[in-house]
This record gives sequence, C-alpha cells and structure tokens, in this order.
Amino acid sequence: MTWRSVLLDILEYMVAPYSVLRKILPQVIMLALVVLSNAVIFVTYQHLDWISAIYAGVNVVTTVGLYAPNINQMPSIEKLLLVGTIIMAVGLYTSIIQSMVNTVVRRSSWADARARWRGSHLKDHIVLIGTGRVIVSAARRLERLGKEYIVLTSSKEVLEQLKGDRVILGNPEDDKDLMSAGIPSASSAVIAMEDDTKTLLVTLKVQKINPPLNTICVVKQDSLIDVFRTAGADEVIPYEDIIGRITAAASIARNVGGVIFTMDRKADMVVGFFDIKKEVKISSLPSDVVPIIIVDSGKLNPYFSKDTVLKPGQTLILLGNPDKFKEITQMVSQ
Repeated sequence: MTWRSVLLDILEYMVAPYSVLRKILPQVIMLALVVLSNAVIFVTYQHLDWISAIYAGVNVVTTVGLYAPNINQMPSIEKLLLVGTIIMAVGLYTSIIQSMVNTVVRRSSWADARARWRGSHLKDHIVLIGTGRVIVSAARRLERLGKEYIVLTSSKEVLEQLKGDRVILGNPEDDKDLMSAGIPSASSAVIAMEDDTKTLLVTLKVQKINPPLNTICVVKQDSLIDVFRTAGADEVIPYEDIIGRITAAASIARNVGGVIFTMDRKADMVVGFFDIKKEVKISSLPSDVVPIIIVDSGKLNPYFSKDTVLKPGQTLILLGNPDKFKEITQMVSQ
C-alpha cells in the first residue's frame, strides 16, 4: 500500500461525508427560495428594509417567532401568502430530516459517497463497470493483489456481495457516474454489463471520456468481437464461449488446470497438472504436449531437459492436447 493510498483512506473519511449533502441540496435551495419569498412579502406589505425582511423571513420559516407583526393590521393577502410559505417550509423540513436520517441509518449511502470521492481522486486505478459475477470476482481478485479499483454498478446484489467503500451504486451509462468512478484518470476499465448492447454503449462513452484508456469488454456473443474492437475496446472476452471451452476441456480430462485462449478456437491449448507417483522420463511423454514446470516440494523448476526423470512426489505442469491427458495420467500413476 503506497503513501498515496493511505492518504486517500484518511481523506475519504474526512471529506466524503460532505458529498452526502448533495442528497438534500435541492431541498435546501427550495428552503432558501421560501425565505426569499417571505422577505419579498415583508418588504412589500410591512415596508421593511431587505436585511430586516430576510431576518423576518427566517423567523417565519423556522417558526421561531422573534418577529411577529400585528396580525390585526396585516392585509389578508399577506396572511394567505405567509400561510402558503409556512406550509411549504414544514414540508421541506420533513423531507430534509428524512433524507438525513436515511443517509445516517443506511451505511450504503455513506459508502457510496466515500467511493465517489475516492474514485474522483484516484489515478492509474482500475474501474470495474457492470453487473454479475464477473465484476464481483474481478474486484475480489484485485483486492487480493492490492490493486486500486472502483466498481460502478447498478446492481444492489453486487453492492451487497462486495460490501466495501469502493462500490458506486449508480448508472454505468451516465456520464456523471463514470466521472465519479475516475474514468478520466484510470489506467484500465473492465466492462461487463448484463446486455452486450449496453456494454457497447458504455464502451463508447468510456472511450469518449478517456481515449487512451485500456478497455477490456466481456461479451456474451463472440460474433460482436469485431464490433467492440471498432468501438475502441483493447481486449474483448467472449464469456460464454470461454466457459464452453473450459467445460469441454474438463469433460475430456480431469487434470485440466486452465486454458490458454486464442480467437481461433482450434488453437486453444489446455494446461494440465499431474501428480507423479512413479518415475517417468520426460522424453517418454506424448509428442503433442509440452512440459512447462516441475513442482518439487513447493518449488518451481523450469530448468529441465528431455532426459530429466520425474520422481514420485513431484507435480508436472504441461501444455497440450487434453485428449492425451488420460494417457499421461496412466503413465505417471502406479
């Protein structure tokens, strides 16, 4: 954790709560207009100067009653106008108090305010935009790696799962929310909306705000890959296609540890893990698999030759055709 990150952690607690005031800003403006209306009434009917009229207007709105003209000498129209402003003021007070109570009671409101403040002050961070498990998994992974990130989502489910102060509950298609997430100063953006059309729209907005931004899009239809690249996406990940490839590989062999993907489906290479239970010479392995690393007592050994003998207790990691994994399993097992 850098000194900048520590400083942001401190400042967001000190400054971010003030952004919550934006939730009651419209009511405060309306209340100020009510005070001004009262001042105009007192200037017109009581012939007060403006300072005295504003003072009297605040008294009426707050129902303090320090200034109260003789009610018997007040014109009827003045009484009716003041009744209207007082009723409006009481309604605004109720709205302001309700907003403040909701903000204090609901922790998510404070977390959202902190996330917005943090996002707008971060630099070279990663912005995760969208909904679903892809965003949740990516956020948790970045958390473990100690990387700065901000999540912008419209999903309350994502908010509940992450339960952090780096999640903005907003509209990913709204420019203001994208700005709050820090898109102008971010280094990368991962976009995974529930619909590919929305993912494309957000991609275009992100590229408009920050054209050099490294943009990774997760799509459901691999037929749209070229469309997203034209829109400015640096990487396009066909989510369902990838899941299908992993599932197919796993159905062929039990030793699948991962898949190295290419856009050419025929070129996919599967990573396999094999626990060695009897001595086997590497040169005896099938020709269409490539040994990568030998794991011995938790240590990685990438330095070996075809004459190296695999010994019991070691683990072999290789890359190749999963059709050969069953044969390799029989070779290294007792």
